[in-house]
Amino acid sequence: MRNIKLFGGQSDSITGISLALLSALLLAFNGAIGKQLGQELHPFFLNFIRAFIMVVMLLPWILRRGTRGIRTSRPGLQFINGFFFAVALSAWFWALPRIPLDLITAVGFTAQTFAVLGAILFLKEKSEPWRWGALLVGLIGALIIVRPGVEEISPGVLAILISAICFAGSRLVVKVITRTEAPESVVFWQAVWTAVVAFPVALFFWQLPNWEQTVWIIALSVVTIMNHFAMTWSVKLADISIIEPISFTRLIWAAIVGYFLFSDVPNVFTLIGGAVVLASVIYIARCERQ
Repeated sequence: MRNIKLFGGQSDSITGISLALLSALLLAFNGAIGKQLGQELHPFFLNFIRAFIMVVMLLPWILRRGTRGIRTSRPGLQFINGFFFAVALSAWFWALPRIPLDLITAVGFTAQTFAVLGAILFLKEKSEPWRWGALLVGLIGALIIVRPGVEEISPGVLAILISAICFAGSRLVVKVITRTEAPESVVFWQAVWTAVVAFPVALFFWQLPNWEQTVWIIALSVVTIMNHFAMTWSVKLADISIIEPISFTRLIWAAIVGYFLFSDVPNVFTLIGGAVVLASVIYIARCERQ
């Protein structure tokens, strides 16, 4: 990978890691808002209306920069990305009100394994032993929390597994698209195609949000846009096999947000798993800096 210096002399990989950390924090807040709204609005409707509002917000900003901001030479891949993302988010929103945030995040970490494996097999990214080792350590931290075989696998957990597979597919497609197109184009078309794919299903569960719900839906859309830009730029600047293990920090943020907003008390396994996850992230950052 090119070692272009950005933002205070940091390499692309370090900048990508920093943006991935920011994305993990934003995603925790995204989950908190979605969890609250998911108790009142149907997840399929919520998925559509969030994507629609994102398009409305992004369009004036992009058009102000000229239509080149939304031109795409890969409409097929943009659609595939939107389809994967629509399915992933629908399953994610469905699971949010049903299981705790830290459990959702831990199970969702399987997406990192799928994405790294796909990046090495299909995108020909470097398969360095330390990257696999860091990924394995992060996954062990997640398994400490989930404790498969001890905790019952609920429908909510199955939904998150489906979501994880689709998120991994979306991440791989985004990596290919950003080789030739700007991240803002990816974010915009991802929102457009998510809204288009989700709309027919949302019609069967249509609801009219009240004013308070409308404010939270707008907040959800804003946080999602910020998260998408942070993650898209991180994927553009660094290899997926570097970025994905960083996403394990979502577990720490989800546990903190879940405790303060929903009184979800993390157990000792969550704390131990979180410490293991943090250790893997610090190791990745140090290796990339060297």
